[in-house]
Amino acid sequence: MPSLPPHIAPAPAVAPPLPPSRSLWQSVKAWCTPPHRQPIAPPTRCEPALPPAHAPRSPAPFPNGVTEGLRHTASTHAFKPYQAPSGVRGTDSPALAQDSAPQPHTSFAQAVAEGMVFPGYPHLAELAQRAEYRHMVEVIATEATREWITFRAHGTACKQARIAALEAEFTRLNVRDTLRRMAEYDGYYGMGLLYIDTGQNAATGGQDTPLLLRPQTFAKGSLHALTPIEPVWTTPDTYGTTNPLSPDFYTPTQWWVQGRRIHHTRLLRFVSRTVPDLLKPAYNFGGLSLCQMAQPYVENWLRTRQSVSDLLNAFSIVALSTDMSAYAQDPEGLLGRIEAFNRFRSNRGTFVLDKEREKLELLSAPLAGLDRLQAQAQEHLCSVAQEPLVKFAGLTPSGLNASAQGEIRVFYDRINAFQESVFRTPLTTILHMAMLNLWGEIDPDITFTFRSLWQLDEATQAAVEKTRTEIDAQNIRSGVLTPKKPAPAPPTKPPANIAALRHKGGFQNPPGPALRTIWHQQAV
Repeated sequence: MPSLPPHIAPAPAVAPPLPPSRSLWQSVKAWCTPPHRQPIAPPTRCEPALPPAHAPRSPAPFPNGVTEGLRHTASTHAFKPYQAPSGVRGTDSPALAQDSAPQPHTSFAQAVAEGMVFPGYPHLAELAQRAEYRHMVEVIATEATREWITFRAHGTACKQARIAALEAEFTRLNVRDTLRRMAEYDGYYGMGLLYIDTGQNAATGGQDTPLLLRPQTFAKGSLHALTPIEPVWTTPDTYGTTNPLSPDFYTPTQWWVQGRRIHHTRLLRFVSRTVPDLLKPAYNFGGLSLCQMAQPYVENWLRTRQSVSDLLNAFSIVALSTDMSAYAQDPEGLLGRIEAFNRFRSNRGTFVLDKEREKLELLSAPLAGLDRLQAQAQEHLCSVAQEPLVKFAGLTPSGLNASAQGEIRVFYDRINAFQESVFRTPLTTILHMAMLNLWGEIDPDITFTFRSLWQLDEATQAAVEKTRTEIDAQNIRSGVLTPKKPAPAPPTKPPANIAALRHKGGFQNPPGPALRTIWHQQAV
C-alpha cells in the first residue's frame, strides 16, 4: 500500500455508531479497538435433538383425522386429565377445568414402566395385538359367558311362557356375545360402554335425556339393539367435584360419543378395576386395564424368553489353540483356515490339526436350570390375571401326581365373583328393559342366576347317582321311605348337593324316582 505525502494527514478513524443497548465500558472498548482486532463471535452451538427414551409408536390410522388427539404428550405427573381425540367432544361443550394436582413421589418414566400411569388408548390397543395380553383377557371374557345364565321364576304362578319369551329376546339382542365384548373392553382398555338404542338419533333428539325404566317412558317395542362402544370414542361431559355426598361426585351424568351428548342412563358402564377419584379424570373415568397391570410382567417374560433363545443359539464356542507367531506374516492364511472350518463344520466334516502345537476345544455354557427360570417367568404372567397355567397357556402341571383341579376351582370362584360384581347390575337393567319391551311391565318374580362353571364328567355323575340310589334303598329298608309312596315332582331349585349334577341347565339323563324323592325330602 503506497504511503501518503507528509503534508497530508490521515483522516481520523470514524468510530462505529453506539448501539443503544451497549454499556459505557463496552462503548469505550469498541472505540479504542482497531477494526481488524475486533473479536469475532463464535458460532452458535447447535446440540443434536435426540428422541425421547420412551417415544411411543405412531397410532394406527383413525377416521376423520382424530389421530392428532391420540398422540402421547409428555407429562410431568400422572394426574393430568385425559384429552379426548378431536371430534369426540361437541363444539358447544365448555372447557374442562385444569385444576392443580400434587406431584407423585416417583418419577414419570418409572411410573410408566411400572404401569402406574394411564398410557393412552392407542398404546393399549397396540398391546392387545400381543398373544400374552390377549390370552389373559379372552380367557376371563370367555369363561364369564361360557355357561351363561338361567332364568328362574318365584311364586306359584307358571312363568314358563314368559321365560321362553325372555330367552328369545336375549337371543335377538345378542346379549351373551355383547357382554363378552364388554369384558374384553374392560381387560384391554379398563372400561366398556354399552349404548341402549331406543330409536333416538341426532335428527330426532332425546339422546341427552334420562332413560327411565317405567311403562310410561319406555314403550313396548322401543328396544332396538345393544351397541358396544370402545372408550376411545367417548369422554365425560359433566360431573361433580365439589360435594362428596352428591351422587354425581366424580360420576359423569352425561357423555360425549363422537360429538353426540348421551345421558349416562343410556350407556351401561362396565369397569371391574376402578381407580381412586384423583385418578379418574386421567383415566377418562374408566378403570385400570388388565393389559396395563400386566405390562411389566410381560416385558420381563419377553426379555427372559429372548435371553434364553440367544443363549441357546450360541451356547457353544470352538477354541483353537495354535502358535499365533506362525501367522504373523500371513494373517490371511489364519482367517482362511478359520473360514474353511466354519463353512464345513458338521458331523461329517474333518479338521486337521498340528498335534504338537495346536489344540481344539469346545467351550459351552451350562444350560441347567434355564427351563425352570423361563417357566417361572411365564407363571408370573398368570399371577397378574389370577389364571391357572392350564387355562392361560394350555400347559399341564409337571411332577408326580400333579393336578390343576384345585387351581381351576379357585379360578371358577373368581370368575363367579367377576360375574356378580361386573355383570349383575347391567344384566338386571337389560332384563327389565326386555320385560318392558315385551309386556310393558316389569315382572319382579322372574330373576336370573349364573350357572356354575364346575361340571362333573359322565363317570362322576354316574357315581353320584349310584350313591344316591343306594342311600334311597337304605332308607326304604329302614322304613324312612315307603316304596309305594308316589314320587312328587322335583322342586324348582334342587338342593346344593344335587346342583352339581346339572349339565348346562339340565341332566344328560333324567333322574329316577328314587332321586326325585330325595330331592323332595331335602327341599322340605
